[in-house]
Amino acid sequence: MAAPVLASFKPARSYGWAWLIGLTTLVAVSALPLVMPGLLPPEERGAVWIGLGIMVPLLAFLLAILASLPAMRYDLTNDELMLSCGPLYRYRIPCAEITDVRRTTLTPTLWSSMRMPGLAIGGVLYADTGTVKMCATRMSRDILLVSAGKRRYGLTPSDEAAFMTALSPLLPRTATSGAAEV
Repeated sequence: MAAPVLASFKPARSYGWAWLIGLTTLVAVSALPLVMPGLLPPEERGAVWIGLGIMVPLLAFLLAILASLPAMRYDLTNDELMLSCGPLYRYRIPCAEITDVRRTTLTPTLWSSMRMPGLAIGGVLYADTGTVKMCATRMSRDILLVSAGKRRYGLTPSDEAAFMTALSPLLPRTATSGAAEV
């Protein structure tokens, strides 16, 4: 049986969804010639199947991320902090393992996964901190960075002060909180 949620927090507002819609539209439009009859000669059917084999899963992934964004939230129970973005990304962080919580600005690298202005989801590589498991509505500025063991998690609660007030009593005494006063 799952532990009851003590508090639930929404992420800060952002327009990351607009970038995601633009990217999804770009992928969908570029796949159109593959499905429109007569645009490609019959001898290029192999190329059509290869193109569809790449574009359809990519489009499905982007649509799933887009549909999951409204469900992004941060839940606190007595034992853990749970970050979720719909059914695709869920991170459970035991409060006993949290060693540090601080607000920071991360330095993005060129090689990254799901990161764009206003949105960072999944494992994202940053130059200054390595890979951070992100569930955030910003990609680098004012990220609440939670360190737990060797893992780091990034989040962007809309009410950071209330989030920190709810989280602080659940942290071990050895944990440091470097989140700036909001």
